[in-house]
Amino acid sequence: MLAALAVAPHALAHSGVQATSPKPGAVVQALPATITLTFGSRLMRVSSVRVTDAKGVNHATSARLDPRNAARVVVRTRSPVPGAYRVAWTVQSEDGHSESGAFAFRARGR
Repeated sequence: MLAALAVAPHALAHSGVQATSPKPGAVVQALPATITLTFGSRLMRVSSVRVTDAKGVNHATSARLDPRNAARVVVRTRSPVPGAYRVAWTVQSEDGHSESGAFAFRARGR
């Protein structure tokens, strides 16, 4: 019982992604110029973000913490093509632990 109590606060520090834009499973007109990931707690750094199409081409040009909100990652993209996209990320939480995940959405084309 005491071991479980000792681990609980540490486990609660990892809140993961609370919101994304676009949302997982969304169908958008075109690949957005900016994709955002909002986490439930502050991050220390962005390790990597990839925005890949069905051919595996990475459309992310940069990924950084939002200077106004250290819980948000801002990803810039380029060369939009219609089709399915997968956003995969790895970040380092404020407590130093690595967190990763992914979601998908679709772009119809202009």
